[in-house]
Amino acid sequence: MKLRFYFTSGLIILFFQSLIAQVDFPPSLMINNQNDTIYGTGNVSKSQEYCLFKKIGSDDYIKYLPNEFKVFRVISGKYYIAKEIKESKEKSNWYFLEYLVEGEINLYVIQNSSRFFLEKKDGIFLELKDDIKTVQQIDGTEYFVQDKRYIGYLRAYMHDTPELYPKIDKMERLKQYDLVNLAIDYHNSVCEDYNCINYAKKIPKITYKIEFTSGIIGVTDINNEYNDPYGYQIGFLVHIWRPLKNEKLFVKTGILYSILPNHLDSFGYHKIKIPLSFQYVFGKGDFKPTVAFGWPKGLFALSSLEGGFLYSVAEKVELSMNASIDGILRIMTGSPSGHSLNIGLVYSLK
Repeated sequence: MKLRFYFTSGLIILFFQSLIAQVDFPPSLMINNQNDTIYGTGNVSKSQEYCLFKKIGSDDYIKYLPNEFKVFRVISGKYYIAKEIKESKEKSNWYFLEYLVEGEINLYVIQNSSRFFLEKKDGIFLELKDDIKTVQQIDGTEYFVQDKRYIGYLRAYMHDTPELYPKIDKMERLKQYDLVNLAIDYHNSVCEDYNCINYAKKIPKITYKIEFTSGIIGVTDINNEYNDPYGYQIGFLVHIWRPLKNEKLFVKTGILYSILPNHLDSFGYHKIKIPLSFQYVFGKGDFKPTVAFGWPKGLFALSSLEGGFLYSVAEKVELSMNASIDGILRIMTGSPSGHSLNIGLVYSLK
């Protein structure tokens, strides 16, 4: 049993080492304050308060702040411009704002906090706010009040296109998909001299992948109380992807059916399991290391760790291989834990 545990653990360590080698940033360019264009590789941080950039010919990435550059752009990808944002009367911060639409009204966003900004050709710059506040009444009852002043701001910015008012009034929340379409509709209504540019392009919606998987499961017991052979499992999983917030994070769930020796059934594995985990996929090439945490095998709440990889074998088909340690919280107490080895085929429905 010790050999099985070390073998499984070794696979996970190997996957982690391989993913470190895979992590790199895409080809990018930056335009500095002297209007020089510099090429290299890099990416903007999630907070959009800085970027990491490695110039062509350089060995190391350097951290740059937005006030040092005008533009950061991932070649064939996202486009950012540097802007100073007033946070309060006394405080302001610089950001790399993601450029969504360029036209008679420019639209920007800080994705991680869903902060949207409008800019008109006359230089007026405005943040749209969509806050929900808690208001406490005299009797102690709390009410949630949504700040929907963005509807008034949008109406004012687009006062010359009253035909768009019904679309504005229907906006229950600030969403990128709605704002991009609204900015494009406004431009097309008031300008015939040039076409607006949709840097957001097609707004990615929720997409799914279906995985058919099979593998073996067993118990790691340093006291050798469980000596029966492995059990077997088959099933299917759904990989759910919503890339606006994080392009590499998936939610995985589905159903697994297991053929179990008696000791596995009593240990905690069940014949039918509904797993749930969060999977992070590294890299963009054919070979992509993965790590998942949660309930990858439907056992022991918040105590399973899974490492593996995806390998593209066709345009929409990937080979999946992974190993998991199930019940890592039990390991800390010296109790038996579970482990598994799995292989599967993943088909993209997008």
